[in-house]
Amino acid sequence: MGLAQFLQWNVSLFLLILSRLAGMIMLAPVFGARGVPGMVKLGLAVGLSIILYPLIKASNPVIPETLLLYAALVAKETFVGLVIGFVIYSLTAILQGAGQLIDFQMGFTMGNLIDPVYGMQSPMMGNFQLILATMLLLATNAHHYLIAAMVKSYAYIPVSPTALPQGIDFYVKLVSAVFSLSVQLALPVIGALFIADLGVGLLSRAVPQLNIFTVVFPVKIIFGFVVLFLSMAFFGEAINNLFNSNMAWILQLYKGWKP
Repeated sequence: MGLAQFLQWNVSLFLLILSRLAGMIMLAPVFGARGVPGMVKLGLAVGLSIILYPLIKASNPVIPETLLLYAALVAKETFVGLVIGFVIYSLTAILQGAGQLIDFQMGFTMGNLIDPVYGMQSPMMGNFQLILATMLLLATNAHHYLIAAMVKSYAYIPVSPTALPQGIDFYVKLVSAVFSLSVQLALPVIGALFIADLGVGLLSRAVPQLNIFTVVFPVKIIFGFVVLFLSMAFFGEAINNLFNSNMAWILQLYKGWKP
């Protein structure tokens, strides 16, 4: 192998590694946030690619020599990274879904803000929970496990143009689990406000002379904040369980990847 071919093979392998890691970092929580500068994301992807390069090179992967096949392999590696990033992103989706349900019950549906983390409209409570969960992940160094999960992908999914993702049933179960966990996370606030609504309804029927609906909305918001504040004592444990479930989904995705 000549010097030119040697350099071409090594640069091609490095770009393949970078493509997968960039796809994962683009969607992963913490790293893929809009507030993280693009150069930081790129630097993280390049840094991890440099660290992983000797390990991937030791497996001596087959790299196509033709430009068309190589471009298809780069697209495939990017797709692999995006699929893994999508599964990791489900943690964020759970928090956003729970916040949407809480906002609907508290009457904040029309007051959605622009999410500073991902730069889109998001529920107020979901935005609050997402920022709080991000702080917890950073404080407990859980983002190191996210990086480890990205690196572990090469142990199950080698650089290969024939690798295919899991069947559609895996993603259907993933989406259903996201909805289910969102409801469970929001259930304390939703349940308390639902009981309060029942009490207000019964009181208005029992004493129709009272114009209770003029004060019920601000009281309902205050009551919702009180319940949310009381439930914060269990928020850390809930995030820990969600993170463990997320890691289990990633491992299930890796083991079910069909070559």
